[in-house]
Amino acid sequence: MELCPVYILLGPEKGLKGDFIKKIKDSLGGCEVSRFYAFEDYESEFFAQLENKDLFAERRLIILDEAQEIKTKDRANPIVRYIKNPSETVTLLILSSELYINADIMAAIPDQKNGIVKFYELFENRKGEWISAYFGRNGMRISREACDAIVERVDNNLQEFENVCSQMVIYIGTVIGKKEVTYSDVEEFLTHTRHETEFTLFAYIAEKRLESALECLHAILNSADAGTVSAVLASRLSVYFRRLYSVRMSLQEGMSVDDALRNRYFSTDRAITMPKDKAIYKAALSNYTIEDIQTILILLAEYDIRIKETGTTLQQILLEKCVVDIIKSHNRKVKNTSAVFA
Repeated sequence: MELCPVYILLGPEKGLKGDFIKKIKDSLGGCEVSRFYAFEDYESEFFAQLENKDLFAERRLIILDEAQEIKTKDRANPIVRYIKNPSETVTLLILSSELYINADIMAAIPDQKNGIVKFYELFENRKGEWISAYFGRNGMRISREACDAIVERVDNNLQEFENVCSQMVIYIGTVIGKKEVTYSDVEEFLTHTRHETEFTLFAYIAEKRLESALECLHAILNSADAGTVSAVLASRLSVYFRRLYSVRMSLQEGMSVDDALRNRYFSTDRAITMPKDKAIYKAALSNYTIEDIQTILILLAEYDIRIKETGTTLQQILLEKCVVDIIKSHNRKVKNTSAVFA
């Protein structure tokens, strides 16, 4: 693998991004690795390591994470100058969960095609295919319902899918002769290894349990990469509320509740078939009108922009306010829904 001196790795898909970083590390051999975060006071040590030649290693790998926090020219310019004259002994990786960072930094990369790589979330059908293939490689089958349950319950990236699936392979492997993973297996496993996710947050919001929703939000932010979670949380909630909106639209067309839950009103929808998921969406239907859902989707779109434009110190406050505004959304006015419902 022929390496660029500097890479910019963008996007929310941590699993594929992690695979790419591993390939770079393997190509460098036994190299020293240093990681810095752009929301910290990193500059002094970061640039010292970029310029310091290591006598005991041919190459060094230096990672600058959360690069979306670099927003001003005085912070961006030193990185731009380095990219234009990089060290021969360093491979620099600039990471962000977002798809764009400071324009000057991106423009400075000489090899735009290979030096800037974006890692998008997988489409819904690709996630299921990946999970099925993973169990297949380990000599097991997984039912469609069980596969959907993992997609719905687990954080939305391949790294978390692989963590859960590898643990489930070991868990199911303790049952002699068992070769098929069922929906009940997934429910039992995830219940015993429960941790809060975007979907459990949606479940609390669906039931209008404000205190529980805020506790869940804090647990998510405390148990994961807070910067990455903050950047995608509003958009993930939008997926669930857009699906709720499609159920509401199907009901307006005369479908029964069960048929509406199975219907795919939008091309990106996935049928809601698991009992617990049905209960959650039915709770949301009883608590939110179609006008409420429209308002919520507009709120989430606005908060998604505000959260990504705000430093990490204020993101938790914005997310808390977002949750409160969603649950208190009844009878609020919507100015323009065209961008969300187009």
